[in-house]
Amino acid sequence: MSLDAEQLYALLPAVYRTRDAAAGGQLQSLFAVMAQQAAIIEDNIEQLYDDQFIETCAPWVVSYIGDLIGYNSIYDVAAANIASRAEVANTIGYRRRKGTLIALEQVAKDVSGRESVAVEYFHRLITTESMRHVRSHHAATVNLRYEDQIEKLNTAFDTQSRTTDVRRIAPRNRVVSDPNTTPLEIALHGPGRFNIPDIGIWLWRWQSWQITNAEAFPLGKGRYMFSALGQNIPLFSRPTVRASFSRLTTRMDVPQPVTRREFGKDPRAFYGSSMELFADGQPLPLSQIVCCNLSAWTATPAGKISIDPELGRIQFADDLLRPQSLRLNYCYGFPAPLGGGPYDRSASLPRLNPMKLPFLCVVGSQETPTLEAAIALWNQQAPGTTGLIILPNFESFTIDLTGTNAIQIPEGGQLSIVAAETHTVAPQDVTFANSRTTLSGNITVNAASTGQLVLSGLWIAGQLSITGSAASVQLMDCTFVPGLALNTDGEPRAPGEPSIFIHAVNTILSLTRCISGPIAAAPGGSTRICSSIVDSTSPCCVAYAGSDLASPGADLHIEDSTIIGKVHTRTMSMASNTIFYARLARRDPWPAPIWCSRQQTGCMRFCFVPANSITPRRYKCLPADADSEAALKPQFITRRYGDPSYMLLSGRTPLAIWQGADNGSQIGAYNQIQETEAVRNVQLRAPEYLPFGLESGIFLIPSRPLAEHPLPPTPSYYGPQRAMTCCEDEAEEHGFTGIGANLI
Repeated sequence: MSLDAEQLYALLPAVYRTRDAAAGGQLQSLFAVMAQQAAIIEDNIEQLYDDQFIETCAPWVVSYIGDLIGYNSIYDVAAANIASRAEVANTIGYRRRKGTLIALEQVAKDVSGRESVAVEYFHRLITTESMRHVRSHHAATVNLRYEDQIEKLNTAFDTQSRTTDVRRIAPRNRVVSDPNTTPLEIALHGPGRFNIPDIGIWLWRWQSWQITNAEAFPLGKGRYMFSALGQNIPLFSRPTVRASFSRLTTRMDVPQPVTRREFGKDPRAFYGSSMELFADGQPLPLSQIVCCNLSAWTATPAGKISIDPELGRIQFADDLLRPQSLRLNYCYGFPAPLGGGPYDRSASLPRLNPMKLPFLCVVGSQETPTLEAAIALWNQQAPGTTGLIILPNFESFTIDLTGTNAIQIPEGGQLSIVAAETHTVAPQDVTFANSRTTLSGNITVNAASTGQLVLSGLWIAGQLSITGSAASVQLMDCTFVPGLALNTDGEPRAPGEPSIFIHAVNTILSLTRCISGPIAAAPGGSTRICSSIVDSTSPCCVAYAGSDLASPGADLHIEDSTIIGKVHTRTMSMASNTIFYARLARRDPWPAPIWCSRQQTGCMRFCFVPANSITPRRYKCLPADADSEAALKPQFITRRYGDPSYMLLSGRTPLAIWQGADNGSQIGAYNQIQETEAVRNVQLRAPEYLPFGLESGIFLIPSRPLAEHPLPPTPSYYGPQRAMTCCEDEAEEHGFTGIGANLI
C-alpha cells in the first residue's frame, strides 16, 4: 500500500489525534484495520494486472490463459523439466516450430522428464534393389564392414534403410477388457515402423548416476572392478547439458550403457567425462587407456591399462607398477532414486544440525579411522544422547559390528549413521548428497526401549541383526544386497538368506526407498515398507516371515513396493499399490504364497497378489480369480539385482498392472517416478506437434526382458544350470528346457 497505518493516521487533524490518545487510541486502532483492508484491495488491483501475464499470474489463472491459446492440461510429473505454467509460457515457442523434429523432441522431453529421440522413418525407406545390378556402395545398401552401424540396428540411432512396412506405427484399435490384459507395448505403438507416415518417439527409462573419487574393488594381479560390490556392471555415459531447442538429440545426450566398440572408436568422448582413473591421486592419461574385452581377463598390451565398459572391469599390463590406491570416477545406470545412491537425501532425513549435536564423528578422521572406532565411542555415551556418525563420500569399509563391537542404543538414545559429502575446509559441514558408502560385513544392534537408529545412504553386503528390547529402526535410501553379497558375475552368494533379522520383540522397523533381501521379523512389533523392493531372489523363497522364516512375522504395513517371494505375517494392516510376486513350490508346506494369520483386520487395495493367497479383504486387487492370474502376471525386464533395469516392468506387462495403482500409475516400487503419467503425457502432446497426415508410436528403452546369462553345464543334466533356487521344480525358473531337464 502507498500509505501504511501510521501515515494514514497522520493525515487526521492533530486535535482528533490528541483527543484519541487521551481516550485510549481507539481511533488509531480503527485506522490500522482500515489500512490493512486497503492494502488487501490494493494488492488485488495490482494482481489483476499481473494476471494478464503467464509469468506473474496467480496459479488459478494458468488454466484460463491456457484456454486462450488452446492449451490442454496434462499430468504433473515431478521429474519433468516443465510445470503447467512453464508449458503454457512455452506453447507459442513450441508451435512456432510445430512439425519439426526438434520441437517434437523438446516437447516429449519437457512433458515426460525423460530424454527423447524422434525419428522420421520415411527418410529411411528404399525400394528392392535389382540383383542384376547390385550397387555395393549405394547409400541404401547395408555395409557389413561398418560394425558400429550394425550394432545400432533396431535402436533409436539406427541409420540403415528398410523396405516399406505397411503396418501402422500408431497403437492399434482394440477392445478394452476389464481388467485390461493388453501388453504395454501394444498400447504404445503398432507392429510397423518403416512407412511414409511413421514417426517414432524413443524414451529412455534409465538415469545416469555419477560416482566420484570412489575406491576400485581389487581382485589381485592388477585386476579391478568399478563396482564397490565387486560384480560386473555396465558403465553409462554422462549426458551433456543442452539449452532448449538448441539441437537434435544425439548418442551423447542420452543415458545409455557404453559399448566396447564405441569406447574403442572414440575414447575421448567418454574418458574424462563418463569415466576416469586416478592412480595414487594422479589422473591416468588417455594415452595409457585401451578398450578390451575382459570377460576372460585377456592380456593387456604392454604399458597400457585396459577398461571393459560393458563389464566394468580394469586390468593393468604386467609391466606396469601396481598403484597403492586406485580411485575412480564413473557413471552407472538405474531407473530411480531408490536404494543407496548419490541423489539428494536431505528432505527425508531428520533435521540434524551437526554442529549442535552432543555426539558427532566422521569415519576416516584421525580420531575415528574406522566405523568400529566410532561405534566404540558411541557405546560410551549416556542414555538419551543424540548422535550422528558420518560415513564420507563414496568410501568402502570392511566391518565387523557383532559381539563386543555391536551397536548399543541406550534408553532414549538416537543414533544416525549417514553417508554424506564432506568438505576439506570444514569436515563437519556436510551435505546429504553426492555420497554412498559401502559396508561389507554384519551389523548387530542391541537396542533398548525408546531407542532409535537411523541408517541412510548405505550399501550393505551383509546382515543386520536387531536384538534387545523394543526399539525404532529407520532405514532410508539404503541397499541391503539381496543374497548378502554378489559374485563377480553378479549371482547372489546366499540366495534366500535374510538381510534383516529382528530378534527383539516390539521392534518398529521402517524401510523407505530401500532395496533389501528377505526380512525375518519377530512377532510383537511392526514393519512399515514404503517405495521399496524386498527381493528373496526367487518367488518361491521367503521374503517376509518370523525370525525362523516359518512362523508369522510382525504386523506389516506396505505401500508402493515390490515383493519378490512369499510372505507370512500376523496381520496385514495395510497393503497398497504393491506387487506380491510369489508362488508355491512343488510340495511346499505353506498353504498360500501370501499368508496372513489374521484375516479379520487389515486391507489390501490396488495390489497384485496371487489368487490363492490368504489375506484380509481386498479392494480392486489383481487378479480377481485364479483363471485370470496368468494373463495379469507382472513381467519384469530383469529380476537380477545389479542390472540397470532391475525390477522395471517390461513392455509385455499387462496394462492393468501399468495403470493399476490408486493414482492411475503403475503398481510397484517404481510408482514413485510417475513413469505411467510421463508416457501418457507424450501420447497426449505428440499428435499436436506432428506434421499433417503423420502418426507416431512410442518406444521405451529398455522394454524387452533380458535373457539370462548362460552358465556352464553340470553333470546333473544337459544344458546350463543356475544356482539352486527355491523354485527349482519348474523350467520357468531355469530359463530353459532341454534333454533331461525334468526327468527327476
